[in-house]
Amino acid sequence: MRKRDFKVVVIGDSGVGKSTFISALINESLNKVTHIDKHQPIQLPPEMFNHPQCNTTLIDTKCQPNQLPEQVKIADVILLMYAIDDDGSWERLNKFWLRELKEKEFKQPIIVVGNKLDLMGLDEDREYCRIFKVIKQLVKDFSQVEMGIECSSIKLQGVQDVINCAQRSYLYPLAPLYNLVNKSLTEGFKKALTRIFRICDRDGDGKWSDFELERFQKKVFKKHLDSSDIAGIKDLIEEELKDDSNKKSFITLQGFMALQKRGIELMKIQISWTILRYFNYKDDLTLEESLFQEELKFDQNAGQTVELSDFALQKLKSIFLLNGQTLTQTQFNYIFYPVMFQTNFPLLQQYHSESQQITLTQWLALWNAFSFFNYKDAYKLLSYIGVDIKISDAFKEQNKKDSWHSVQKTIERKVFHIAIITKNKKKILEKYFNNLSPKITTIKSKTYVISIYDELQAEQQIEISRLCIVDFLIIENSCRFQTEQLIPITLYNDDEDIYAQISKVAELIHTNTFGYSENQIQLLKQKNGVSLIQIASVIALLVGLTSAGYYYFQFKPFKKSK
Repeated sequence: MRKRDFKVVVIGDSGVGKSTFISALINESLNKVTHIDKHQPIQLPPEMFNHPQCNTTLIDTKCQPNQLPEQVKIADVILLMYAIDDDGSWERLNKFWLRELKEKEFKQPIIVVGNKLDLMGLDEDREYCRIFKVIKQLVKDFSQVEMGIECSSIKLQGVQDVINCAQRSYLYPLAPLYNLVNKSLTEGFKKALTRIFRICDRDGDGKWSDFELERFQKKVFKKHLDSSDIAGIKDLIEEELKDDSNKKSFITLQGFMALQKRGIELMKIQISWTILRYFNYKDDLTLEESLFQEELKFDQNAGQTVELSDFALQKLKSIFLLNGQTLTQTQFNYIFYPVMFQTNFPLLQQYHSESQQITLTQWLALWNAFSFFNYKDAYKLLSYIGVDIKISDAFKEQNKKDSWHSVQKTIERKVFHIAIITKNKKKILEKYFNNLSPKITTIKSKTYVISIYDELQAEQQIEISRLCIVDFLIIENSCRFQTEQLIPITLYNDDEDIYAQISKVAELIHTNTFGYSENQIQLLKQKNGVSLIQIASVIALLVGLTSAGYYYFQFKPFKKSK
């Protein structure tokens, strides 16, 4: 694991022993007695503790009663200290410190530290665990409290253990994964495990075979599982689930989650975080943004578009078929369950015509339309739902439309964007679309996205990306809208159903002229065309270079090798 810098801030009432605690740590590190008079950050030697990858800075605090110290804002872990021999001190944990931290919405892990253990009698210490009594209710009331520990700063008893616990809470925080009150996995952790399970389900059957489990183990932990290891894992799952649903030749997602829950309860939270970080999760259980920085190179201004590759569409088809021949709304929502951000993926109602069940055609069309306008958002969404694919494999760049030769490749595309430009009928059309624009439909296995723009919107946007990738314009008669871009155009017919008009446009797009006027075709043929003079010049240059090379090697003597 890479080096990680983190700050531990010690807070608590005056007199609980905060400065003495820090002095004790310094004494152990320097092997001599010293006293800390000023409240300054202390860099602790990494080799003293169980996690040398942590560069730990310890910060003492001093503040007025009933006031949180400013240093809390920069803390990665908070040590909240109280005096074991003072009932008023531990009562203040609930009445002030934790309540104030909660109200101010501090989210850092909190470790409750009982100091002055040396003042308690040994017999009393054996009778009951004071820290458990203190922590039990605090954990229920304050989710950031992860654990409690006792120490003696004077006797140097347990002070290093406190820092070890702080480092552990920082490296492997419990709160994002496990609810101590309900003794259950958090929703965020379940979402992450669902994605990981899907990625490692190589055959897409919704279960892990023994081979897939072993492959997962090798990938994440670089260790081999034998048959007895696999049997032991299934025994643990059976104990947790209290059934034998995973005793066969596979492990279910429920079994995988049960295994993680048991591991956390056995204090093996490090295992869960090792899995999460291997699959690029951050501490807040969102994916590393570096995964989504790569961009495709294509010329959008020349009308070039990006579409899902056949490989990506096959992956999406497999996800669909895992749920049957159609999807209910509940199944549709479950596919997107692992997503940890607000997505603008099209609503089902944006598809024409609407149906109660989601068909495979509808499913793929929604993805085609979404990717057409923003492939980077589509790639991020693919990653979250469990499609493990490189961005270069997920998409393909389609033809430009800046010359007649390029336009003639239009037939290869799967997605087309049709814009309706209107002056007086925008509200009528939007109502016809149930106020859901753009609308998406499928005609002869091709996806068509239909957007509505009023005349002013079109004038403002026609020269920017949204309308640079328009494949066809349907313009209302009363519009004065014109464009110099070479986009095929037809007039809106008031007496004909809009989808009947869309079907006619689809037919035009796939004719020999692709809906372009004769004038537009001539301009396309001229644009970016290569003249005969240019071709002759290139040939002459190549001949000249070839001849020069021939004469150079014909008459230049070679030197003998030594």
